Amino acid sequence: MSTYTALAAFDDEPTPAELAAIDAEAPVIAAELDVVTAECRLASSPDELAIKAHRRAVTRLNVVLRTNRTTTAPVYSAGSPLSTARRVVIRPATRTA
Repeated sequence: MSTYTALAAFDDEPTPAELAAIDAEAPVIAAELDVVTAECRLASSPDELAIKAHRRAVTRLNVVLRTNRTTTAPVYSAGSPLSTARRVVIRPATRTA
């Protein structure tokens, strides 16, 4: 009879297939991180460079998502709740004189 411990769930190593899926998803994760970084920059200083950086990051994420659709890695599809949030473009409020 084996004893179950709280750490038993962490004893299993990832399989080669799981490692390959994580590796295939790495470009998506990097592109998402770029979007978050650009959004933080846009929130702290909404200047023209921040807007361009955010636009480039969102474009790169969309390209990565389109190219990774054919891989075996689980990527967000058009129907997932997060995919619509990625395509929202944040524009700073315009100041009127």
